[in-house]
Amino acid sequence: MIVLIGNVPPSTSERELRQLARPRGDEPVRIIKKRDRHGGLYRYALVHTRSDRDGKKVIRRVDGRFCAGNRLDAREFNQRLMSNERRRLDWRKVPWTGVEHRLGERRVSEIR
Repeated sequence: MIVLIGNVPPSTSERELRQLARPRGDEPVRIIKKRDRHGGLYRYALVHTRSDRDGKKVIRRVDGRFCAGNRLDAREFNQRLMSNERRRLDWRKVPWTGVEHRLGERRVSEIR
């Protein structure tokens, strides 16, 4: 299982996150930095675990804990397809440019 830890503060290193999550053995912990469309930097971490049981333990240890003033969110990582338009961080704020679903049906008669 791969565990995603969100809302990682800029001052946190991979070593500090490893101490917080305490994965078994030498399982890798990677912090990824990305920029949103407005230039802001956001960080999240991926923890690769050997089994689902170990992954659930990491989630219980990390989810809801505070690190440098930020509340961490932990969940199972779900791979998304590149064609998924909701992969952006602000997808809820982007206005829909397509035809409204109900108006796009062929059975809708246009009365004016």
